[in-house]
Amino acid sequence: MKHILVIIGLIFILFGQTSCESDFLDKQPSSQLSSESFWKTEQDVDLALTGVYSTLQQPLISIRPKDASGRPLNKIAWDAVTDDAYQTFNYGFRQIIDGTFTASSEGNRGAIHILYETSYKGIQACNFFLDNIDNVENIETKKIDSWKAEVRFLRAFFYYHLATAYGDVPLRLESASIENQELSKSPQADIFKQIEDDLIFAEANLPEKAYDDGHAVKGAAGALLVRTYLYQQKYELAVPVAKKVLDGGSFDLAADYSSLFMESGQAGNPEIIFSTQFTNAPGEAQGVSFEIMIGFWGTLKPTEDLVNSFEAIDGLPIDESPMYDPAEPLKNRDPRLTEIVQEGEWNPEIEQKTLSGYTLTKWTTPGTRESFVQNQSDGTDVIHIRYADVLLMYAEAKIESGSIDTSVLDAINKVRARAYGVAVGDTGSYPAITTTDPGELREVVRNERRYELNFEGLRYFDLKRWGVAEEVLNGFYDPHVDGNRVFLPKHYKWPLPQSAIDRNNALEQNPDY
Repeated sequence: MKHILVIIGLIFILFGQTSCESDFLDKQPSSQLSSESFWKTEQDVDLALTGVYSTLQQPLISIRPKDASGRPLNKIAWDAVTDDAYQTFNYGFRQIIDGTFTASSEGNRGAIHILYETSYKGIQACNFFLDNIDNVENIETKKIDSWKAEVRFLRAFFYYHLATAYGDVPLRLESASIENQELSKSPQADIFKQIEDDLIFAEANLPEKAYDDGHAVKGAAGALLVRTYLYQQKYELAVPVAKKVLDGGSFDLAADYSSLFMESGQAGNPEIIFSTQFTNAPGEAQGVSFEIMIGFWGTLKPTEDLVNSFEAIDGLPIDESPMYDPAEPLKNRDPRLTEIVQEGEWNPEIEQKTLSGYTLTKWTTPGTRESFVQNQSDGTDVIHIRYADVLLMYAEAKIESGSIDTSVLDAINKVRARAYGVAVGDTGSYPAITTTDPGELREVVRNERRYELNFEGLRYFDLKRWGVAEEVLNGFYDPHVDGNRVFLPKHYKWPLPQSAIDRNNALEQNPDY
């Protein structure tokens, strides 16, 4: 899959999308391929499936390949909406950060519009595939079901973004056409139910194997189902599904944390469960990549609050640890910290200098940091789900369901031990977690997610599902950056884009907007 992802234009041919992004869900073009000319052979299916997967190469879902749109919104930019990062340019999040956003904020260049557009483009591609796959002849049912499982997993992936960002949205399970384009909202609970149904089907019909060629596997469906259950606080349901992923034998922690975020360390990496794949071939690379945006434009910077949150190597907060030296703030700290940030700038020519005193190293390579030369063909994959995340989700589900046992400590400590490069049983070489107090463990696992998964686009949704986004973000102040964060109760659900309301007479705006 990584070497055959075709240009995005293929999608417009195969999946009935027009060249005008403003009506991405509303029209059925005459160029759509019919079952009379396509959907006949396994080769047709492979081509169609490649087109569906290529919809993952989109802004906010992962990163958009370089084109004329000039919209470098990407997955890690989500962290600018949290207490972990700030953005130096306005790339569609500025009004979300300061709480002034509306249904029409920043037009078609803002996150409100782009996430909705991107998600429904992917859903349209999935639905068109599912509407036609049964037309393929002389293929055994098991193989058809496996293809359906891949695409239902992807549809669930797109709907997960819609449900967690907007709440109530139209639930479309067939290809959009002129006849059915006006569709009212469905409750968030119904969207989650469809996500669950798609993932349960996918988990039952996908192969139990390592993730290698870009095609979804059983563990990916299970892991996304766990994430879906946790967002709804269905902790008892999440536990056995997470355990199945952990015990399946197809995944494990990578030996080296930093290898996960560089192209050279991703192929065959046992920790990656699902990603948007790229290659460094012309036209198939990231285009305007994470590395360029972070290291040469300076678009995203870590906050001092994130840096200060990391423990010292004795496991204590820096304001309690005798090992912390404010003159050398990165010394004697959790080893992940220096894999993520460094003091000052590694690129002296960076366009936007750090205000917090720290700059990102995560998602950049040592070679680029040494040469200061932009990589114009970055083939680094954008990770969506990895094994460490599942370990921490399992621990969280066990804690919140009141079933704390040694497996909870083991899951958390595996992640912590990997950071120190030691075995989980070597508790003298890292600050292992030993408490079994539910309140203390809840705080531990939430902190651990912040240390482990920062700049992977997850914290904003973690804060929302924990119900603490208002507490953490509203009034969050970074002394080095102008403007406080604003998060009000209504912000748990975004407004639907005004452009979507204007085109769909059946669509009503979310409350409070």
